[in-house]
Amino acid sequence: MLRLITVVSLLLASAVSADPLTLRQAAAEALSRNLQIAAAGSEVGAARARLDQARAAWLPVVDASANSSRSNNPVFVFASLLEQGRFAQQFFDPNFLNNPPVLRNDRLTLTVKYAVFDQMRRFDMTKQAGHAVTGARTAAEEARQRVLYEVIDRFYGLTVAEQRRVVAAEAVRAAESAAGVARDKAGQGLVVESDRLAAEVQVAQLRQQEIADAGDADIARAALAMTLRRPLMERIIVDSTLPEKSLALMDLTAATDQALQVRGEVAAAEAARMAAELQLRTARGSLLPRLDAFASWGSSGTTFTNRNSDHTMGLMASIDVFDGGKYARISEARAGLEEARAREAMTRDKVVMETITAWNRVNAARQQLEVTTNASSQAEAAARIVQDRYENGLTTITELLRAQTALVGARLALLAAHHQVISGYAELLRSTGGLHEIDPFL
Repeated sequence: MLRLITVVSLLLASAVSADPLTLRQAAAEALSRNLQIAAAGSEVGAARARLDQARAAWLPVVDASANSSRSNNPVFVFASLLEQGRFAQQFFDPNFLNNPPVLRNDRLTLTVKYAVFDQMRRFDMTKQAGHAVTGARTAAEEARQRVLYEVIDRFYGLTVAEQRRVVAAEAVRAAESAAGVARDKAGQGLVVESDRLAAEVQVAQLRQQEIADAGDADIARAALAMTLRRPLMERIIVDSTLPEKSLALMDLTAATDQALQVRGEVAAAEAARMAAELQLRTARGSLLPRLDAFASWGSSGTTFTNRNSDHTMGLMASIDVFDGGKYARISEARAGLEEARAREAMTRDKVVMETITAWNRVNAARQQLEVTTNASSQAEAAARIVQDRYENGLTTITELLRAQTALVGARLALLAAHHQVISGYAELLRSTGGLHEIDPFL
């Protein structure tokens, strides 16, 4: 029974592993395993925690303490008797003041502190923490879209590589058949020896193409496995169909506008610039006075249950009369703001350039796909015509080999154009911040 269960389990595992991987499955797997996304999510949590810390600075600070002391120190005894409310005339006796007995003092204290005006630090820290949360969220979304792009590019990269390998293998079989016919005819003296040699050369060339395409397929499979965080040598089988739906291309101006409004890099650069502005205001705020409020309640006694209470309330205003580093810190903050503004401008230019590049690449790829589609259809028709003519003795094997080579090249170019369109469109969506789902590529 144990052996039977083991065999059945292995068969089921083999059946499951033999199922081709779909793009939707690959995307879900990559998003759940990618370490960049996990790190970005952790950074979002940390940024939110820092925002909570900044908001907590607006709340008062409350401290509570309990202290029990025993001493015959004259100062301690004198002060403790006053705190306990037990001081009397006899305690002015010099003998008592100089040599008091051991006294126990138990004290409870509750203190409340609140910064009424802290030189704008709390306000600026809260705003900076809010910008940090925005930056972390946009960075997480950028990481997610990068992963989706890698999945789409490498999934269909493997699909196209496998189809290229199949095309090359079919071409090798066709060339071998033609070479066999040429050998037979050469043996019968119906064709010259050069025709046979030309056919053998074509077989060798197509075999080289098949070997190269097989290697490219293995590389593409390893790249997809790396994106999915699987073992790089795992034999991944993917759904070999390419999407047939047409991908709508947005206007270039609209694409650049959307990129500037949506892209996480732009939002992060804006957040960094606003944080630098707040940093400068904080540095300038250090020139202002500070106002703090405090209140305390305490009780002292010979025990915690027998005590005399007291309270204190007050305001404290303070200002730094001289701090030689203040103006240097202001200058540093001002330079940081200038740097942040420059980086924001550079980021915006970078995003616009990425969008323009992606738009033109996918536009060119769509035109190339149309051209290669027509070329592939024409090459197939031409190959059939030449094949018929060759079989009827109306043309030479050289023309036949040329037609077959052109057909293989047209099919391979068509597959490459398909991949360029898919990859280019995914890159365009990513560059505009719109690669949220994989539905357009199914």
